[in-house]
Amino acid sequence: MEEKPRSALSNGFYYGMIVGAAIIVFSLLLFLMDLHMNKSVSWISYLILCAGLIWGTLDFRKKHSNGFLTYGKAFTSCFWIGLFAGLIVSIFTFVFAKYIHPGFINEILDQTRASLLEKKPEMTDEQVQQAVDITSKFISPPFMALGSVFMYAGASAIFGLILAIFLKKEDPSLNSTM
Repeated sequence: MEEKPRSALSNGFYYGMIVGAAIIVFSLLLFLMDLHMNKSVSWISYLILCAGLIWGTLDFRKKHSNGFLTYGKAFTSCFWIGLFAGLIVSIFTFVFAKYIHPGFINEILDQTRASLLEKKPEMTDEQVQQAVDITSKFISPPFMALGSVFMYAGASAIFGLILAIFLKKEDPSLNSTM
């Protein structure tokens, strides 16, 4: 049975949900292993995102675009997948920071304080506290969720621009002259 053609938007929604769920599972595993504050392993979520962009766009090309995909369609597919994944992850981020681990914000502020003291040991306690107070105004579950959406949208745009170069496959019949 042949699958019905799918638009880049609906393909993005489908694979975005899968990729978002994979990133959430990875984030929960990091939390359970007490590695959620480790910046050196957090970049793996970008690898999951890239893998999902490639997988979803290749599937879109193969099953819903007759095996061909222009650069623009490949980019659009990547972008929609990443945007929907980002929306799912942002909802999770809000729920995580608000209900699952309410102390998460304090951990971020403690990490900020430690980072400031490490990078600039000459700072006074008052200067450090002032910097942490400013940071705390922008660290709340809603701000973190909103930031997550923008971060994933931006990353998807950048990754999409690059990946589309490799994921496109032009239809040779469109280039022939008569």
